[in-house]
Amino acid sequence: MPLSEESGGLGGAGIEAMIIMQHLGKHLVLEPYVSSVILAGGLVDLCGSEFQKKVLIPELVAGEGKLAFAHAEQLNDEGGTELETTATQEGNKWILKGQKKLVLGGATADRFIVSAKTREDGGKVGVTLFIVESLDDRIGGKAYPLIDGSRVLDIQLNGVEVGPESVLGTIDQAQPFIDCVNDRATAVICAEALGVMEVIHEMTMDYLRTRKQFGSALSQFQVLQHRAVDMFINIEEVRSLVIHAAGKAWSENSHERTRAVSAAKALTNRAGRLVAQEAIQLHGGMGMTQELPLADFVRRLLSIELLFGSERFQRRRFMSSDEQVVDRSVFVSPKKRWKQI
Repeated sequence: MPLSEESGGLGGAGIEAMIIMQHLGKHLVLEPYVSSVILAGGLVDLCGSEFQKKVLIPELVAGEGKLAFAHAEQLNDEGGTELETTATQEGNKWILKGQKKLVLGGATADRFIVSAKTREDGGKVGVTLFIVESLDDRIGGKAYPLIDGSRVLDIQLNGVEVGPESVLGTIDQAQPFIDCVNDRATAVICAEALGVMEVIHEMTMDYLRTRKQFGSALSQFQVLQHRAVDMFINIEEVRSLVIHAAGKAWSENSHERTRAVSAAKALTNRAGRLVAQEAIQLHGGMGMTQELPLADFVRRLLSIELLFGSERFQRRRFMSSDEQVVDRSVFVSPKKRWKQI
């Protein structure tokens, strides 16, 4: 449990979360670990009051309560989002109005942590977090499945009223904490993708060893060996960047964290699609059937690609993190890199 011991967690960090997510990916375990522990639980751990931590974290650790972070709204083509939900103060109450989309784990959550604009001064926006009960009558919701079968929730906040005890952290100062937990979630979702890719590669290799053509196993044909090796190389490159991102995702240095996480997600997106496509093609006609277990892993990989920013979004984020010269080869495929050499 990557939550501080002071809050009731086990004091783990990125590497521990990576190991957990990698194994969840290998078995396609659809548990709200990222949504409830990494995102929402991370926010409570980072900026919650002592009372909020004492109430929420023990429930989370014991599995008696589920949290969900409601932040995403209108997404652009690259995975970014603009915050339009507002929170207006009336006396000692706050009134929340707006929409939230693609709330991970929202369909089963007991409480939402909602981000909202509480101040807008020119180009500067003050963002505040609020704890909202999921059963509030002024919240409308629509749950639906993603491509991999996991369910997300769109919610409508119709003048939801909360008191000062529901404010999580300091008013107008939530954005750095949101960026932090989003980076953590991105890093661990890459670890899940790594586990999925490992299983896909194992399935493909087993098929090549057992399927025979022209009197020989498919694994004996050199052209297929080369394609299997390309899959393996991409997976190992992802492993290296995921380990690096996991080590930096819990860092207080936001610059290092951003670069490590964006590099890992950009490479994971591209490598994941390559591994999925190669696996389907190397399985031949069987690879196109939904009955094959491979299909479930491919769908999960494609779903992960759409979460927390596209490859293009992450590449731009990586490049804009500072004006220093960076190693662009991290975004070049092994084949192109070999040609450059």
